Amino acid sequence: MRTRSVTAALTGAMLLACAPAALADQHHQRNLGDSRFVAPVPAPGYPEAMVVHDGKFYVSGPAAFGVGFAAVFVYSLEDGALLNTISITGEPYPGGASCLTFDDDDNMYVLVEALGVVRIDHKTRQQSIYSPTVPITFPSSNAGPFLMNDLAFDKQGNLYVTDSFQATIWRIARGGGTAQVWLHDEKLNGLFGPNGLRIDRKHNTMYFTQTTDAAFNGYLYSLTIKDHPVYADLEVLHVWPASQMGFAGPDGLELSKSGKIYVALAGASQISVIDPAIHNIANNEVNRFGGPAKTGNAAQPLPWANPANISFDNDNRRILVTNHASLVNPIDPTLFVVFDVYVNDRGLENDKN
Repeated sequence: MRTRSVTAALTGAMLLACAPAALADQHHQRNLGDSRFVAPVPAPGYPEAMVVHDGKFYVSGPAAFGVGFAAVFVYSLEDGALLNTISITGEPYPGGASCLTFDDDDNMYVLVEALGVVRIDHKTRQQSIYSPTVPITFPSSNAGPFLMNDLAFDKQGNLYVTDSFQATIWRIARGGGTAQVWLHDEKLNGLFGPNGLRIDRKHNTMYFTQTTDAAFNGYLYSLTIKDHPVYADLEVLHVWPASQMGFAGPDGLELSKSGKIYVALAGASQISVIDPAIHNIANNEVNRFGGPAKTGNAAQPLPWANPANISFDNDNRRILVTNHASLVNPIDPTLFVVFDVYVNDRGLENDKN
């Protein structure tokens, strides 16, 4: 999730004063739900994507409009050290970036609000436009005409992009080009519509969140991938009712080898764990994790603030999470970080998003 708040760019001096903490101790058992600070995210903050890939983890941002230009930060999975910053070139205005993913050849794809889907070649690091920004097809009363939010490949190489402001999931054919409407329904509208997205390519199944409907309820859906799906094809896996918990705000998600689905609740600042094998949407949330995250100073743990996206570190049986801190007022740059949660679970091997 990103915000439309326009703020001045934050300086590097406003980041966490502490150096990146070492990642999880691989030789000692952690308690389920134990959370630790992993690394700060450079100014202007507002981190969105979280992708563990090939011994590193990747964070993109800023996922807030008008605060800075898009970049991807590359960190060591071993100790959380910042290894590289990939600046996205060619932005006509500081629109920032939301999520990113990789294809099977290790090329990176980044959603950049001002450009569309930017492809970064694995070998040459050359940047190119894989697909331009989505067309304004279903204008709404939201804060902007469109909001490309998350993306994932299916087993045929089609790329899917959620659009949180147009109640739409777009499909881009293998090889790139203009995005086409794949699924649209006004029932997916709300303050934020379709948001987090993952695909189980083995079973040809898509999972995505709807952050809010008109009544601020949040949803998790599954959908068998096919041509021309409609709303009636969706299966509701879970509902976070506003009447019970206010604005839960389901955002990014991740699929696990245990079959459970981990969902970042940006509004509640928690991680929800859903077991779709339990066929009762009122009773299939099997765990809920919350902060704060431990830091080097036991007296100053770090609050979870609007977590955005999740990725598994399988070797350490934990998830890494971006602390988006988009709803914190006034802005607190010390909250723009990555933290982890020990979950004693692993991500799907065939899920490269």
